[in-house]
Amino acid sequence: MSPRRRQEPSSRVRELTERTRREGRELARSRRGDARKLGAVLSPVRNFASWIAPHITGSLMWAIKLIAALLTLLAELGAVAGTWIAKRARAGATATAGWAERNVTPLSTVAFVGIAAAIGLGVSQFFDFHGVAVDAPEYAGEVGAVANVPIVGTETAGSAHLWVLIPVAVAAVVLIIGAYRGDTRLAGAVALCGLLGLAVALAIDLPQGLDAGRPGLAFSGSEAVLLQGFWAEVACSAVLMLCGGLLAHYSRGVAPVRRSGSRRRRVRREDGGISPGLQTES
Repeated sequence: MSPRRRQEPSSRVRELTERTRREGRELARSRRGDARKLGAVLSPVRNFASWIAPHITGSLMWAIKLIAALLTLLAELGAVAGTWIAKRARAGATATAGWAERNVTPLSTVAFVGIAAAIGLGVSQFFDFHGVAVDAPEYAGEVGAVANVPIVGTETAGSAHLWVLIPVAVAAVVLIIGAYRGDTRLAGAVALCGLLGLAVALAIDLPQGLDAGRPGLAFSGSEAVLLQGFWAEVACSAVLMLCGGLLAHYSRGVAPVRRSGSRRRRVRREDGGISPGLQTES
């Protein structure tokens, strides 16, 4: 190859290199110009961001400090409230224990249970004591576990015996209070009230409760059932009988309380002592 042909390619390479360099410099100048223009546009934004950033940061820190202070305050209030409640609870428990030690005795417990039974006897008169289960055999087995037997022809306990046990229940409450105050003779009357309630339940309510009557003739497969009113009546009467016997036992030796106007007299036992809980009023 001649020297002239070898020099032609090298000159072309140099030309291309120079052209590339010129284009690169022009592109760099163009980019710098664009950057200056963009910087002029973004400069207000940067200035605003640099101005508002401290305010935003300060506001966030203030909010965090406020939340922390509120949490601390709530914790302190909770501790104070917990201490106050604990003190009041201890004082209440101590006062309750002292009151129970002074007032909760076998006699007072029996009297309380007896009064509750008397009230229950009166309330039971307004509950259904009897009904007729319709198609009772069809509800045996798994069906009875899903659906209850239809009850028709229900009657309240008081309607079966003309509500006679309501005055008996009221009398039982009065007698229990008298027995609690020391009149032992009234304890037997309390047991008699319970016996009367049990006799009415078994002699009057039980036969009527097991009689299906007209609903039994109107529906096939029906049978009479005793409901909650009957069982409550029986249970309360039995409790009254038991409480009457216990009142007679625990009220022995307790001097009866007598009142004259608004003054309470000193009541002495047979052995000459003063009954507990009674003080001389001047």
